[in-house]
Amino acid sequence: MTMLIQSLVSFLLGPLVAILGGRLPSMLPIIDGFVLISLSGLVMLEVIPHAMEEIGLWALGLAMAGLLVPSFIEKSRFRIADQAHGMALIFGIVAILLHSMVDGLALAISVAEGNSEAFGSAVILHRLLEGMAVWWLLRPTYGKRLAMATIFAGVLLNLAGWFGGQQLQALVSSFPSSAVMALLGGALLHVIIHAPDQKPVGVERAARLSATGALLGLLFLYRFVLQDSVHLDNHAMHSGVDEFLDRFIALARESAGPLLLAYTVAGLIHALLPQATIQWMARGSNLQQSLRGMLFGLPLPICSCGVLPLYRSLVEKGVPTAAAVTLLVATPELGIDAVILSFTMIDGPFAIARVLTAAILAISVGMISLRFIRPIQVKPEQSKAAEPHKPITEKILAGLKVGLCDLVDNTAPWIVLGLSLAAALSPLVEDGSFLANIPDWLEVPAFALLGLPIYVCASGATPLAAVLIAGGASPGAALAFLLTGPATNATTFGILGDLHGRRAAILFAICIGIGAIGCGYAVDAILDDVTVGVAEHIHLDHSHLDHSSHAGEEGSFGSKELFLGLLALLFLMSIFRKGPRAFLNQVFGIPSESSGSTDSSCCSTEGEEAQPAPGGS
Repeated sequence: MTMLIQSLVSFLLGPLVAILGGRLPSMLPIIDGFVLISLSGLVMLEVIPHAMEEIGLWALGLAMAGLLVPSFIEKSRFRIADQAHGMALIFGIVAILLHSMVDGLALAISVAEGNSEAFGSAVILHRLLEGMAVWWLLRPTYGKRLAMATIFAGVLLNLAGWFGGQQLQALVSSFPSSAVMALLGGALLHVIIHAPDQKPVGVERAARLSATGALLGLLFLYRFVLQDSVHLDNHAMHSGVDEFLDRFIALARESAGPLLLAYTVAGLIHALLPQATIQWMARGSNLQQSLRGMLFGLPLPICSCGVLPLYRSLVEKGVPTAAAVTLLVATPELGIDAVILSFTMIDGPFAIARVLTAAILAISVGMISLRFIRPIQVKPEQSKAAEPHKPITEKILAGLKVGLCDLVDNTAPWIVLGLSLAAALSPLVEDGSFLANIPDWLEVPAFALLGLPIYVCASGATPLAAVLIAGGASPGAALAFLLTGPATNATTFGILGDLHGRRAAILFAICIGIGAIGCGYAVDAILDDVTVGVAEHIHLDHSHLDHSSHAGEEGSFGSKELFLGLLALLFLMSIFRKGPRAFLNQVFGIPSESSGSTDSSCCSTEGEEAQPAPGGS
């Protein structure tokens, strides 16, 4: 009973903390950042994984529907557009209340089993967060009365969970609660991300304070979500979360070096690229421009995780569309290391087919993109920044500022999303379950589609392709994955959408997908047999997708860890410049009417006006 009382007191203290924050302007952004990250993390690390344990990948689809559908409705011209956010808010509050009941049930069973010491502190802080969130989300829109009534409902549901016992547990297990919680959890994410940004102390200071609150939220998640088990039967769930985090960190470790190189090279190209080089790529027909773009990108040691900042820098410098898009596709696909791996791990005919199809796909997409990607107009200030009379040191510093500041601000959220999707989807390829359920005639399009959101470099994907062929996949299916995997990922589509509009990003994905499928079927028709030269010795620890690769001995600290730390520092500085809410809104925000190049600067101080304080009385 003591634990129940403590959890109820903690829940009731939540609104008091929010009210106190409303009376202290400096506390508002801190609480906003804390609630944003901790509550979002609670949904993504507990609610959605728990639902996935019950209903599989459907839970992820339902959560994405709850997150994105309200945004699309808000952007539409439907009559219910004005009410979409309110509906999502109601669903989100229902999710918090149901979570409150599950907290009570979990706490009661842990006490009955004598494990209350392990659960107590985590549940109590969960309850504090839930109380803060209810008041923080409801008070500005619906006033104190409804917020207080909802707090009272949360108390009742927590009591129901405590006293419900086995009867309530049986009811929950017989009801499709996992599907409901996944959908409501996605709606709650929408509400959290789209809540008004609190800026009562100035935009720059508010961003820094909100980022501080976000760091506190991350510490909360690490201590009381990842380290403690709060809910019933969640050993497998937390095991899955741990595996996801391991994969995410491993992918980030492998990507950090190329990304740092890409940001630096892109910044220096922005500052030092001679106008003659741009004119060289702009000369001749569209086909010649496309070929020049491929030639320009071939010697660059940059894979899929680093070519995007370079692409953005080039198009903003005025490089023609055909050349830039061809470079975007060809550079990560035609790395020399990947070609050599293809010869050694598979065989010569397959490696030659890979090079030819990658070149054909890159040039074709570069040519087709002229019909749906408009050139970005070079801004006058960008032209002035490249004037030759400036000292070389000033040019270099300006270029590094663009690469390590502005480009990081524009790409970091999409890179984090791309790594997250890759970490979540890569097991479908690695364990062979995805291949086992696919008819032979659908292998090529299935692996082409799977490669579209995956975040993988060409050399890292090569051992995986060899494993797929050795496991029974057709050469064309493996080739289709090798074409779409390095050329595209969620980050690619996001940045293309920012630069050229959502329609251009979708058409780019369609072109890459259709082209890869056609190349895959052509290779299957031409190559009768492919010999995997080292099939029995190939393991996934060579793959860019495996968390055990290149990690070094346990406890060691190598160059990749150093690069990862530097990249994390750059991303953290971006969050402190923009604020965590703006960082997330770049990916999950409601699309604006305007599309094209963004003009955000890392030193920008413009922002929205201050919103009413949620904690106000």
